Amino acid sequence: MPNVVAIELDRRHGDTFTCLDVVKGNVRLYLSSEETLAHIQIKMEAVSKSTLVVPKHRRGRDKPSSKKTVSESHKLLYVTQILFPPEDVRNLDSKGTGKDGFTLAPGQYYYPFQFRIPINNRCLQSSSFISKFSFSEGVDFSKDPRQHITTTLPPSLSDMDEATIKYFFKVTVKRAAFYKINMRQYNPFIFLPFEPPRPVTTGQQFFVRRRHRFNYTPVSGRINGSVQPQKKKKGFFSSLTSTSRSVSFLRQAGPEFYVEARMPDPPIVVPTEQIPLRLFIRSDEQCTTPIYLHSLQINLVSHTLVAAQEHNKDIAFALTVVNLQNMKLPMGTMTNPAPKVYEAEFDRNKWPSAFLPNSVPPTFKTCNISRGYSMEIFMVISHGPTGDSDTVALAFDVNVYSGISPPEPLLHAIKEARQQAAVPNPYKIGSAAKNTTSMPQSDAITSENGTHRLSGPSPPPPADSLPTYDEAIASKVMPVSGPRRNFEQSANYYANMDDIDRDEK
Repeated sequence: MPNVVAIELDRRHGDTFTCLDVVKGNVRLYLSSEETLAHIQIKMEAVSKSTLVVPKHRRGRDKPSSKKTVSESHKLLYVTQILFPPEDVRNLDSKGTGKDGFTLAPGQYYYPFQFRIPINNRCLQSSSFISKFSFSEGVDFSKDPRQHITTTLPPSLSDMDEATIKYFFKVTVKRAAFYKINMRQYNPFIFLPFEPPRPVTTGQQFFVRRRHRFNYTPVSGRINGSVQPQKKKKGFFSSLTSTSRSVSFLRQAGPEFYVEARMPDPPIVVPTEQIPLRLFIRSDEQCTTPIYLHSLQINLVSHTLVAAQEHNKDIAFALTVVNLQNMKLPMGTMTNPAPKVYEAEFDRNKWPSAFLPNSVPPTFKTCNISRGYSMEIFMVISHGPTGDSDTVALAFDVNVYSGISPPEPLLHAIKEARQQAAVPNPYKIGSAAKNTTSMPQSDAITSENGTHRLSGPSPPPPADSLPTYDEAIASKVMPVSGPRRNFEQSANYYANMDDIDRDEK
């Protein structure tokens, strides 16, 4: 049996890890023969890699259709620990026995380790020369990334080819002889960060509305969308003298109303929670004929901005969350919440499957990749159960949260520490990511496509932004003990680890 090295993680709390988790495990080493080693090192790493196919531009020498692949990698997390030899042995001077390595007899060895996952990233410059090259479609030199930002660590990402974020442990068994190949092994793990501190609930509603009016073409047996008794057919000669034959080409307008979607303000969705979506019909006058909802489709559209060197690309992908057909759902009873305002709600219990899948990453931004979301709603409605049907579309931005709230003791401890302005914080090295807020919006904003968006002033920024890793360690806050979702990843997340980690080969 050949020599084998493996990383065994303690996954008793599941496969998903989050900020401030203490990850424990063992490195198991089996030696079939005597080996002289320099050291055994374990690393906890996170790499954000972006890859784009772009046109070549080299002073007119390339064909217009020629392409090249450019890539950019950022080490968002890099923590190391020497497992062997022990620290007291490593401190031997140059005349000690550690100069020429340490010999281990054949057998099986276990080396325990533990790391605590930080909250914010600390981008590390790549030191490997080979990591500056991309070998797909020829050799392409990859420049060192210049843009680095400090934010909350991003989630694992494996749902697209152009952008990947992987978290993993890597063990290296370094042999003392330079001509012998070192032993290496990877063990990826899934990471889901804390969500931002949520604003205080005020009961305000965010909503998007679209004005609509049914247009009818009167045909036999139909006036203004309602079925009428059939009239007696006229003879051939009487039809020649009739003046009503042009009616079938006229269009008549029905009553004007609004189709409206509402969510709590700000609009936040979590994959483990039902989408808090409510659908309304709103009008300036009482509707005598109910409006029916025949089909409902809800799409979550991801917008991923990928940057590689001086190139960037915005990639959109629509995920259908709800697709209900043949509903024939009438609107509810009309209420009169304000003068000349009438509204009726569709029964939201009719779309109980309005959940995001566990594979959806939360909204995030890091050095070379950012992900945002919007929601599309398509409704097929009719004036009456058998009236002419129209399709109404609504769209608005949403934030997807991880569902893992920062522990209250952590935020409380940091708030107290920052209030002591006269006492400098000896643990704070870098500042946390700043919270950005938009300017207050007016009550009504109308886009070119006719969608109306009504909201109150933007909520104030949270009093407590997420602290740095040093602040969290200093506060000695325990890890989150509550439930967390099973954040699913594609098979590509666990493959091609050598490709994303080119350093120190």
